[in-house]
Order: sequence, then C-alpha cells, then structure tokens
Amino acid sequence: MNKIFKFINENPNSKHLGLLSLRLLPGYYFIANHGWSKITNPAKWENLGNAFTKYFGDFLDFANPFFGFLAAFAESACAILLVIGLFTRTSSFLALATMFVAAFNHITTTGSPEKAWLYFSIFLALFLLGPGKYSIDKIFFSRTED
Repeated sequence: MNKIFKFINENPNSKHLGLLSLRLLPGYYFIANHGWSKITNPAKWENLGNAFTKYFGDFLDFANPFFGFLAAFAESACAILLVIGLFTRTSSFLALATMFVAAFNHITTTGSPEKAWLYFSIFLALFLLGPGKYSIDKIFFSRTED
C-alpha cells in the first residue's frame, strides 16, 4: 500500500487524472440517466420547472417551462461540456445548482435526495478545482503551467 501512496504522491499527474475521472464517469451517467430523456422531451419541462417554482407559491408558475429547460440543459449539454472539459466551471456551477434544487425537491416529495447530493458534491469539486490539464479548457484558456 505504501508503494501506491508513494506513486500517487510523486506523480505530478495524479491530481489531473483524478479530475479527469470526476468529469468522465459522473458526466456520462448524468447525461445517460438524467439529461438525455429530459432535453429530448419538452413535454417534461413544465413539471421539471415546477420543482423550483413551487417554493415561490404561484408567483413564478408561468416560468415553469423555462426553468425546466434550464434543468434539462444542465443535465445534458452541461454534462457533455464537463465530459470534454470545456467551460468546466460554468457547466459545473449550472449542474450543481440544478442538483441543489433537485435535492430539496426530493426531500419535500420522494424523501431520497442521496443521488442529487452526490452529484452536487462532484460538481462542487469540479467548480472549485477546475477541469485539470486533460481538458479543452486547459488547451484554450489556461495561462499557467501545471
């Protein structure tokens, strides 16, 4: 076990490989299990938007389709951007905001916010740490050497 820790601590790419793994697998599953079915079905947007607007009474009900589209966009297009590492911080912020609302929706309805909080924590880490050097962001937007 000490050899493994020594290898990880001495390998300058271990942080970047960790960030890559945080982008690839959760991003793929976010698209496949959540986003794709929502972005391709506009009929779901009204109900998705209600998960957010219900906390404001009837005041924002007219905006349900808009907020539903934002949620579907975050779970699909932003997830694709996370996988390839493009606009990572912006995409992860939109995804973590969506998961924050989803967690509260699950708490007040189904009672099982576990997946939403797990995705929230992954996207929060990506928002705070950035995409790492194995990303399109690094190629086009980075001014520092890692």
